[in-house]
Amino acid sequence: MDSILQLFIATFTTLGLMEEIPVASAETLKEEWEEKYVLSVIEEEVSLEPEPAVILSYPEKNTLLALTDETLYWVVAVLDGDTLLVSGPNRALFQVRLLAVDTNEINGPDSTAECYGPQAAAFTLNFLKNRAVRLTADPANEDLDPYGRRLRYVDALQEDGSFLRLNDALLSAGMATFPEQYPVTDRAHFEALEKSAQDQNLGLWGACPSN
Repeated sequence: MDSILQLFIATFTTLGLMEEIPVASAETLKEEWEEKYVLSVIEEEVSLEPEPAVILSYPEKNTLLALTDETLYWVVAVLDGDTLLVSGPNRALFQVRLLAVDTNEINGPDSTAECYGPQAAAFTLNFLKNRAVRLTADPANEDLDPYGRRLRYVDALQEDGSFLRLNDALLSAGMATFPEQYPVTDRAHFEALEKSAQDQNLGLWGACPSN
């Protein structure tokens, strides 16, 4: 596993949050995104206290855009651990459903949160907070799910120009399961991430009786 990803998971698991090392704020992208988008968990509040005591430092917009030639998007809201509301440079909004992961709901069938649903949503929120993202489809799957959400891998841009994949992080930390019924190109990769978390009783594997 990537050493940066290992550090993120260890910090989140130990403290219930992450040390934020943000890449960009909506302020630095104001020419493309005039509104200041704020990440939020919709439907149910998830406590992220205590707030990490770090000083946030944002690169200038031109510095950010120079890190990559990839098309970048901004996450407007985390709807739950595996579903996002995203905006592109034209500020059109659309929903993204993460490929290869399934997190428990924060607002289940009986209007209560499912086991480890809020924790998964908080993990996703912290992973993406103050970061621009890259979206990648999988040719083995459809472009849209039956609800019209775009099926994508979501990669968070880092300060060195590299990307960290949220889909992998959720499985590695035990925040999600791998839904085997849906096609992906590299099935063995995701199965291995899930098994590693399961063997270590991480996240939902140690907390949820049904798993």
